[in-house]
Amino acid sequence: MSFIYRDGLLHCDDVDLKAIAKAHGTPVYIYSESILRRNAEVLKTSFIDRGFKVSYAMKANANPAILKIFRSYGLGVDIVSGGELKMAQYAGYEGSEINYAGVGKTSDELDLALDTGIAYFNVESLFELEVLNEHAINSGSKAKVLLRLNPDIDPQTHPHISTGLRENKFGMAAEQVTDILTKHQNYAGVSFEGIHCHIGSQILRSQPFDELIDYLVTYTAELEKRGVEIKHIDFGGGFGVNYEDPFEDILQTTPYLNDFAEKAARDLSKYQLHIQPGRVLVANTSVLLTAVLGVKENHGHQFTVIDAASTEIIRPALYDAYHAVYPYQENMGVHMSDVVGPVCESSDFLAKGRQLPKAVAGDLLVIGSAGAYASSMSSTYNLRPLCPEVLVKSDGDVAVIKRRQTFDEMIDLFKL
Repeated sequence: MSFIYRDGLLHCDDVDLKAIAKAHGTPVYIYSESILRRNAEVLKTSFIDRGFKVSYAMKANANPAILKIFRSYGLGVDIVSGGELKMAQYAGYEGSEINYAGVGKTSDELDLALDTGIAYFNVESLFELEVLNEHAINSGSKAKVLLRLNPDIDPQTHPHISTGLRENKFGMAAEQVTDILTKHQNYAGVSFEGIHCHIGSQILRSQPFDELIDYLVTYTAELEKRGVEIKHIDFGGGFGVNYEDPFEDILQTTPYLNDFAEKAARDLSKYQLHIQPGRVLVANTSVLLTAVLGVKENHGHQFTVIDAASTEIIRPALYDAYHAVYPYQENMGVHMSDVVGPVCESSDFLAKGRQLPKAVAGDLLVIGSAGAYASSMSSTYNLRPLCPEVLVKSDGDVAVIKRRQTFDEMIDLFKL
């Protein structure tokens, strides 16, 4: 993998991370083009080459440099907002390469997507379907729709990223989906193309996906008995990653990808199949490089204070999520410590109760698995400027793919 110690110092391929810190400051997200391409190639081989339509769930990371790489491997994009639609277009995606998911789409967003001529809307509720139908009729167009089915399948993941249980806000019950499909003639502005499911994120076992395939085999058979014909089945995404070892290869983390693709293609061969992976494509492609501000002790409890914070990686505060922490310099002594940021919140931590390097002010630390839901969920809380993102390219060059925000740019948003 690209992130490796060379002569005791952490590199991304042949680039010393300290050189990046000197050139671009800290905190800074560092991406590996070679890992981005490796992950895209795995998804292409496992799914696209078996006839699947694969769309990257860009909410995981919407940097256009990343989007362009994925498009070169034949991946479309899965969006959840009008802003993501605009970013997809900026990155070169045509409307036919864009699917629109999400529980609540505004009227303006629906009109924008209709004008763009996107491939499909994943519709999650009756009220959304009725609004979309009205807007499509008014625009003189026909909206292609996949109805999102909530199959009540346990994804065996964190409850905050579970989406396929009956208590979750996502999708519709099978009875409602069936009822809508049998009354398709009531929606003149809509073409019902198929079924969409997404049961959750960070799924590390094949069982939930096997259950979903079996469920859809049964459900589509029931639709056929009722004379309902569909063409497409969309499994969503949810493939997990190894946060404890952020440098692990994608096929070590998710060895079930090929088995899932084979089973789905075999059991549901009459349909065009779709998936929308996000996290699995980008999580292990990036680290967050941060500098130690100092080390302090309160009543025997050690705190390593860094210049990164929950504003750069909110997942530990939001989900109590684990992100591995590595020293820039290999084989440092360790002690028990929390890694915390400067943000004025008790929840501003990136690691708790870890055996961590005995760092001093000025040392560099690396937070792993920073490619997914880090930059995309970052904020300017405490008026901290958004930090830069750099890409270590396959040819060894380092490209700035998002510059550091300035204080003036933040202030310019306000008008007295």
